[in-house]
Amino acid sequence: MSGWSAAEGAGGVNGPMPERELLFDSTALVDLYRGQATLRPYLDALIARDLAGYVSVISEAELWRGLRVDEVKRHEALLALFIGLPLDSVSARQAGAWMQRYEARGLGWMDALIVATARRANLTTLTRDLRLVRCLEGEVSFQTYALIPAD
Repeated sequence: MSGWSAAEGAGGVNGPMPERELLFDSTALVDLYRGQATLRPYLDALIARDLAGYVSVISEAELWRGLRVDEVKRHEALLALFIGLPLDSVSARQAGAWMQRYEARGLGWMDALIVATARRANLTTLTRDLRLVRCLEGEVSFQTYALIPAD
């Protein structure tokens, strides 16, 4: 089951399926929200519907936690570009198994749950969190990026 199929039951978007699909982790979403230049091509692809962007409900909760009142409309506009993926029992158990194995290496619960959601939907996770990538290397697929330093 692809991420697209998983999202259909969760209220996914209609229309032709883009060729590329990525789950954006919380770091990638924050960087996108802050207008980081590195993520501009991803934003353009989301808007053009050349990229199907997915977000875990865990990331969505993390983002809402830090939201200020004056940011709500902008935040909702950004999230409208994404398909939300629910957390299910299979993903929760996978995250728990990873925590048993990798917590000592620095894996945190939220990251484990987010990436387990991506794995369940057969999606690559977009992140700049190299610690996360090192923890789960070989378990899941990651696409990493680095921030462009400000002038």
